[in-house]
Amino acid sequence: NVITDRASGRSKGFGFVRYATIEDAERAKEGMNAKYLDGWVIFVDPAKPREPRSRSQPEPEPSETGSRVNKTVGWCG
Repeated sequence: NVITDRASGRSKGFGFVRYATIEDAERAKEGMNAKYLDGWVIFVDPAKPREPRSRSQPEPEPSETGSRVNKTVGWCG
């Protein structure tokens, strides 16, 4: 699954792959981590659960253009 922005439909630059076995996942990491794919360096890591958002943590303020703050964390290659 490639993760996309709801408003624009554009890729957020990351996705998720489910493997049948742990061994398959390990082979994918060994074979593809830090490799080029379509001109981009890709990084393969196990997914980590999201940390729950605390109620005391405020929502980001809209910018002057009215769009929300981009909080995507990713890799740049």
